[in-house]
Amino acid sequence: MRLFLNAGFGEPLPATDLDLIRSLGYEGIRQNIPSVESAALLVGNALDKGAAIFIIPVESADLCQEIAHAVAERIKVIGGDDRAVIEVGNEEDLRGKRWHDDPYGWSLLVTDVLNIAREHRFWGPVVSGGISSVSRSALDWLKRSRVHEREVCIGYHQYRSTSPQKALSGYSSRADEFKALKDVAGQDIWCTECGWSTAPRSKGWWIFKRTWSYSDAEVASFLRYEIDLQDSFNSKAFVTYQLNDGPNPMNDQDRFGIRRTDGTLKPQASVLLGDGEAAK
Repeated sequence: MRLFLNAGFGEPLPATDLDLIRSLGYEGIRQNIPSVESAALLVGNALDKGAAIFIIPVESADLCQEIAHAVAERIKVIGGDDRAVIEVGNEEDLRGKRWHDDPYGWSLLVTDVLNIAREHRFWGPVVSGGISSVSRSALDWLKRSRVHEREVCIGYHQYRSTSPQKALSGYSSRADEFKALKDVAGQDIWCTECGWSTAPRSKGWWIFKRTWSYSDAEVASFLRYEIDLQDSFNSKAFVTYQLNDGPNPMNDQDRFGIRRTDGTLKPQASVLLGDGEAAK
């Protein structure tokens, strides 16, 4: 199973970060490509010291195709066929997204990107943009898209507020989740985002309300378990979300990082090295 770390968000990373990511056991990064103008710089930066999954935005079909041309062309110039992956979109099943009500139209756009990649003689993987979870509703959207009929890998995201041992609502077990996913997507599945936040969470109401959070050590153990589980169910890739914490400790989205805002590493950083307690 290939292992990547989400990092960059449309900005190049310093060489020190790329070296760090490789030293932690990751093959490379997952990077947004927001514009045609940024494609050459970001592709070159990401492939400089490793591999990368390049996310092509799909809000505009025309812009998606233009960026796909620029990315595929740059990959070939660099000679990165064996290190590059193109991912089309990101959680397009979510309400409010461009393709929420037109899943089949999205899958046609995925096919367009596949054809563009092959036109530029890029023979690496093309991955459909991840559904937001493996909930029954997300899998229904994925099935209606018919993207499994395309010659692409199927991307999905794996988030849960519980421990990884506990199945999502509507499933009897984690094995049941994977069976439902593979029944829709086939065998070539890629988990392109997964992680747990350490931000405070609330449970209950009024005087019975309590606040709690996962510790860094707990999240490290969750990631280790999930990586092993994904591998056992033959996921082709696993992407940890993400490199850096954000500035607000109360914001859920700002507490997924494997690195604190002061630059120190968390236990989550070293799970691939076999010692979740190595980084403090």
